[in-house]
Amino acid sequence: MKRRVFLVAAAVMLAGCGSSTAPSNDTNDGSAFDITIGTGTRPTYTWPGGLGFSVSVVRVSAPGTIVWGIANPAQTIASPVTHGTVPGGSIASANTEPTLTAGVKYRVAITRADTKTGFKEFTP
Repeated sequence: MKRRVFLVAAAVMLAGCGSSTAPSNDTNDGSAFDITIGTGTRPTYTWPGGLGFSVSVVRVSAPGTIVWGIANPAQTIASPVTHGTVPGGSIASANTEPTLTAGVKYRVAITRADTKTGFKEFTP
């Protein structure tokens, strides 16, 4: 009986996680943690909760590919990170847009050392 109650409660919680009323250029639905994004076409990405393993930025509109990213096998990427720069000890995993295009929608995803991932859509 306990398992059935848990499954029903989980289904109700998931059903309530549908659409968002947040502006389309500033969403954080379903993210494990909040990310703050600076302004301009080379913004800074800031997150709480410790060091990171990877930061990646995807162009949401066509062609919908990763345009910039960094990773660090030692999981030592410290917040904040500036778009287009590669902190010491990290490697560039993508670098097709070291400067973003104004007016285009992107999504940044950050995976922390604790394996939690936060993401946020934005338009510079």
